[in-house]
Amino acid sequence: MHYSERILGYVKRAEQATQSAKERALREFGLTPAQQTAMAILSDHEGITGAQLARECDVTPQTMNSTLVRLERRGIVERTPHPMHGTLVEIRLTRAGRNLFAAADARVAELDAALSKSLDDVELGTLKELLTRIGATAKDQ
Repeated sequence: MHYSERILGYVKRAEQATQSAKERALREFGLTPAQQTAMAILSDHEGITGAQLARECDVTPQTMNSTLVRLERRGIVERTPHPMHGTLVEIRLTRAGRNLFAAADARVAELDAALSKSLDDVELGTLKELLTRIGATAKDQ
């Protein structure tokens, strides 16, 4: 079987195309997909640590720290000591970060809707189920 016919090839091509579209959508906000993903998790989990955020984003703590440094320099996130555990540092979106995330996330939601437009509800449900199963199977390998 040729690589282009393997499930890995289909998944890779879809991932490359969707990531490229997401990069273009986020460019106007000066964000990368990785930064937007970190902001999305922070919007749901204000005050988590860098290690927790790295785990949620499935990246190394060093990679996450690099992402956070860039966001912090832009005033998008702030890091503060945990009030009870002085060795822990909590991360939060700033007001400017929340506003930027809201605008960028709305654009990503538009992209998501556009990508789903050619599928009916049953097909979309099937696609999500199949990708979830493939992801779970891959984790077991």
